[in-house]
Amino acid sequence: MRSAIVNSGIVAFLGTAGIVKVYDGVQAANGGDAATGNMLVQINAISWNTGTNGTALITGTKTGTAATAGTATWARLSGTDGTSYVIDGNCGTAATCDFVIDATSIASTSIVSLTAATLVQPAS
Repeated sequence: MRSAIVNSGIVAFLGTAGIVKVYDGVQAANGGDAATGNMLVQINAISWNTGTNGTALITGTKTGTAATAGTATWARLSGTDGTSYVIDGNCGTAATCDFVIDATSIASTSIVSLTAATLVQPAS
């Protein structure tokens, strides 16, 4: 059931064109609230493996070019229009982060790699 929710809901909605926007500053208090901080980089064409056990992973590493400099602290996953909110989460280089990138100190025009992200439908 959990995998069906992930696959027929989030993964189907995003298809192969989800967008991750990486921000500095404090994460929005509630998911979908107006973004806080500066948008450092937008990473396009995020696609997901078919979920198993309620979990789906991004397919491969995706990159984007930084629009401005800053220290990445959080990210927002949205639909292809860039505004349809899906999920907010922490961002960093540790495997335990919701959105794993190759560096948190981002220089303007640098290439930023999203190396991992996981969608999980909890058991309860």
